[in-house]
Amino acid sequence: MNNGEKKLAIFDLDGTLVSGHLWLGVVKYNFKNKKNRLAAFWYLINNLAKTPFWKTQLITTEKYYRSWGEGIAKMVKGLKREKAEEMFHWLADEYLLPTLKKNVLERLKKHQENGFLTILTSGSFQELLDVIAKRLNFDFTIGTELEIVKEKLSGKIIPSLCFGKGKAEKIKKFLSEKNLKINFQESFAYSDSFFDLPILELVGNPVVVEPDEKLLKIAKNKGWQII
Repeated sequence: MNNGEKKLAIFDLDGTLVSGHLWLGVVKYNFKNKKNRLAAFWYLINNLAKTPFWKTQLITTEKYYRSWGEGIAKMVKGLKREKAEEMFHWLADEYLLPTLKKNVLERLKKHQENGFLTILTSGSFQELLDVIAKRLNFDFTIGTELEIVKEKLSGKIIPSLCFGKGKAEKIKKFLSEKNLKINFQESFAYSDSFFDLPILELVGNPVVVEPDEKLLKIAKNKGWQII
């Protein structure tokens, strides 16, 4: 490795590091706390209604997944900053972290012990990733930013959603802004989703974790590690 270069370990969150999923956690939080229940109900109905169109290929898988991801912000519309902070901690400590995948967590700890820079990235809320990163000692987080207007969540994201090619672009931009020299050939990336292919292809050591059918096929063809 060249002098000054760092090795990187990139971890996706939902489905990779944890088995829980943000959208379901927000739905549960809203019903538990009697907040935005109508918005949560509409989120479910709206996206479930699109499922037959997705299964019959009338809408693309990417558009279908984006709808689920972008719509989460609408379920937290109107929350004040302090209440949003309470929600982020609940989602992290009570919903997501209890579903940590031990074998993937062990990989994270090993990379940290070996001096890798670690990035937690997801379409999930940036503020939520920051909470989880503190619990697990990640160096950096890259997620989706929520728009705040007059100290309240507006129900919108600050474009763009941290998803697909956009996620990889956010990572590259972040590393450039930090002036970090990365040895990508010796770096690792972990994901369960075909849509994270751009991230997996960034590094010399892609690892797929309980992958979806499309990613599993690619991983087998390329000889990538599967866990």
